Amino acid sequence: MKINACSVAFRHLDVSAADLARYVMREGFDGLEIWLPHARAMAEEWAALPARSHVPMLAGYLPVGLPGFDAAEAEALCVLTRQWGAGRLRLFAGNLGSAEVTPERRDAILRDLRETAQFAALHGLRVAIETHPDTLADGLAETLGLLEELDHPAIGVNFDVLHVWESGADPLAAHAKLAPHILHYHLKNVTARDCLTVFNPGNVHDPAGSRQGMCPLFEGVLDYAHILAALPWTAEASLEWFGPEPAATMATDLSRARAVPAIAAA
Repeated sequence: MKINACSVAFRHLDVSAADLARYVMREGFDGLEIWLPHARAMAEEWAALPARSHVPMLAGYLPVGLPGFDAAEAEALCVLTRQWGAGRLRLFAGNLGSAEVTPERRDAILRDLRETAQFAALHGLRVAIETHPDTLADGLAETLGLLEELDHPAIGVNFDVLHVWESGADPLAAHAKLAPHILHYHLKNVTARDCLTVFNPGNVHDPAGSRQGMCPLFEGVLDYAHILAALPWTAEASLEWFGPEPAATMATDLSRARAVPAIAAA
């Protein structure tokens, strides 16, 4: 299994493209998932580096389904993703849960995702829709239904193990049904189910937000030794960390993940 660091972990720190490249290569990650604000700010510096790591995915955002959606912005995001050498663009399927979205908003989200997928295909990319609460991919049945409705070869899934579990599904049972569509994995953990709100976007991107419940990958409620051993050896994943001491925490998680027998033997 390929395991990448996420640059979003350093969102509140002053880091350069060179800092990220050195960190990823020094600690032995397979690559770096680049967060959109970093991708925009560091593109030229990254391209000029004499040595830089593999970038499998750009973690992006678009206001799909909203009046602010702009096709030119969607295409520019695909161009930026390709500029970084990434083959995948992570997006969310709107900002409303499947149970609360109106039919009109749902149609608009589907329309905008299809249009973005068309741009992605033109640039040789795939769109990885993240399994995430408060989106149209907030449950197993909902995600499968969304993929069926979109019916586009450039669209797949970024399988966030924690959020799949948050939806009430067993991650490995859900994985079996979504496997043909999975392009990438996000790996993170939590100390208890009642702490899941710590991952709300408004909290994790707030420098003063709570970090209560965030924990290293192998110290939470999800049994990642079991989960990682069951994933395909060809899988590509990113350690998504939002807590303190990102460099040390992700490096330790990587070391422990590499020690899982099925991964160590791959």
